Amino acid sequence: MLKLSCIFILCSIILTSCKKVEGAGGTSAIRGTVIGTKLASAGQAESTEVICTGGAFLEHGNYWLLNSANTAKYYYIYYVNPTWISDANPHLAGRIGIPVSFNYSDSNLDIAQKTQIALSGISAAPFTVSRTQDILHIIHNTDGFVPDADNGNTSFAIDIVNQGKTAGLQSTAAAGDQRVYIIYGQNTYYSNTVRTNENGEFSFEGLRNGNYTIYVLGNDPQHANASIKTEKSITIDAKESINDIGEFDIYF
Repeated sequence: MLKLSCIFILCSIILTSCKKVEGAGGTSAIRGTVIGTKLASAGQAESTEVICTGGAFLEHGNYWLLNSANTAKYYYIYYVNPTWISDANPHLAGRIGIPVSFNYSDSNLDIAQKTQIALSGISAAPFTVSRTQDILHIIHNTDGFVPDADNGNTSFAIDIVNQGKTAGLQSTAAAGDQRVYIIYGQNTYYSNTVRTNENGEFSFEGLRNGNYTIYVLGNDPQHANASIKTEKSITIDAKESINDIGEFDIYF
């Protein structure tokens, strides 16, 4: 009987020593790197309002300036009264002239409508034009900086509603001082946590053989104030081993 007991104890010891028991107290490590991508800032299209006056406030040859993100598409809008025989076109260098025929008896609504028609007739215009009464709404087709429109020598009022700006570029770099979590085995919650160094590197030391889950939390680019968990699983099956789990890509 004593011999059988010894055999049973010996088998139990062997089985226990072969079983993977995740957790601290071992001689192995899990190492990896966190790479972070900074979210791009949103761009914005230039938006301008032009408040037109009546024909009585215009002179033959008056003009105003409208720019775009493309320097080859800078415009001047000038007004032509058919009762005058002189050339109304100021021929501004480096710009495309857009004529608008008017009469001194035209109301501010008439001037706005005629100007809208002229602007809408531009081939491949870099903006769209709409109108509310005597106010023209000009919205550029792409996000980005646009030199402000100018009322030139007219009595029009011009207001920059939104200043155009280009979206910020995304940049990717090592994610320093980011928290990294480890789960031992089948545990529900994380068992330990470390922070990355300035190179985005992290290491969990002193681990026994077994199964582990490593995860990092990053920003959700689609939802403000939300996070995304990026996780990987790894198995340690040898003592005194360094186990590389690779890179974790997150958004800052």
